[in-house]
Amino acid sequence: MNSVSLPELPSAYSLFLVGVLMIFTLLVRGVFIRRFIPLMIIYIGLGTLLGWLNTRVPLLDSGSRHSLGLLAETGLVLLVFKVGLESDLNGLLKQLPNASWIWLWNVLFSGALGFAAAYYLASFSLLASIFIGVALTATSLGVTVTIWQDAKQLTTERGNLFVDVAELDDISSIVLMAILVALAPLLANGQGIALTSVGLTLTKVLATLTLFITACWVFSVFIEKRLTQFVERYETRHEPMVLMLSIGFIIAALAEVSGLSLAVGAFLAGLAFSRDTAAAKERVVFNGLYVVFTPFFFIGLGLHIDLTAFSSALWPGLILLAAAIAGKLLGSCLPAYRRLGGYGALLIGVSMIPRAEIAMVIMQKALEAGAEPRAFTAMMVVTVGTVLLTSLTLPWLMRHEK
Repeated sequence: MNSVSLPELPSAYSLFLVGVLMIFTLLVRGVFIRRFIPLMIIYIGLGTLLGWLNTRVPLLDSGSRHSLGLLAETGLVLLVFKVGLESDLNGLLKQLPNASWIWLWNVLFSGALGFAAAYYLASFSLLASIFIGVALTATSLGVTVTIWQDAKQLTTERGNLFVDVAELDDISSIVLMAILVALAPLLANGQGIALTSVGLTLTKVLATLTLFITACWVFSVFIEKRLTQFVERYETRHEPMVLMLSIGFIIAALAEVSGLSLAVGAFLAGLAFSRDTAAAKERVVFNGLYVVFTPFFFIGLGLHIDLTAFSSALWPGLILLAAAIAGKLLGSCLPAYRRLGGYGALLIGVSMIPRAEIAMVIMQKALEAGAEPRAFTAMMVVTVGTVLLTSLTLPWLMRHEK
């Protein structure tokens, strides 16, 4: 009789579970790819359901949890790497005089209203409220860019301005997240924070961040193209993408070890390769890996949601939802009105409302830093509400232009 050693059993079960989840995400993608409900929300719902079932039937052992955790981190790296890879730094620099004014005010309004609503109205802790404020400065470009494309308005002045402001939002929110992750241990103590400790921590994280940015710039300008061309000499198809992802994982891991985060490292790695046309050639390969792994990041987020605490998080979530909508509308419409008029400013404001991928990355870091799980669940209400609101109202606004 053949026997199976104990170390093989968890591995076999983990592979079985991963395979089942992959099939499910594939079916979900086929059904919901062109629907109003974003795939991200379905994946988070799957993770929530899996976590709820695990409280009744032991579906997740230590081995499967470890496997899902590793796949979730891989999905996180690919998710944020793509944000950096698709950023057009040269275009952003050219548009900075036009976009920076709107970006500045929408970040200030969104962050301030988000923090005030979380701390004073929803009664979350100082740590959770600051993370929520930073999360609400982000914008989900992926939710609205398809709507602009379908309306054939993405290449217009308004469309270009929206993309530039949204990209600046993502960049600034990732930088703010890096600073906040470093300050989180001080904020989590719940006691008075010495200015000296804050100053030293800020100096350290800014120095580390500057070092990583400089190293990625040097790599992008002086090394990346030569290295990619060397790899391409093998005359097979996908070595450049393998190289890009390998370096992306290395930079992300180094950023995590240095106290920044996987997300910051992955984003900087994506920026380092954003100048290379070889990345565009390999986009099909990258998208295939992206489709496979990023659902696990959102499934992992769903596992953190406690359905038993959802009722207590619903009202705070609605408060944060109102603040999220008001912050982007006021912060974007008011500074854009003079340049684009009322209708154009309203389009920009509504397009900036969704909070999805980057916002949930920031809230994942909040959980890791010790923020209350109820705050994470409340932000899920914000994500669902802002995404659905924009998906339903923005197409209507574009069809009824005056």
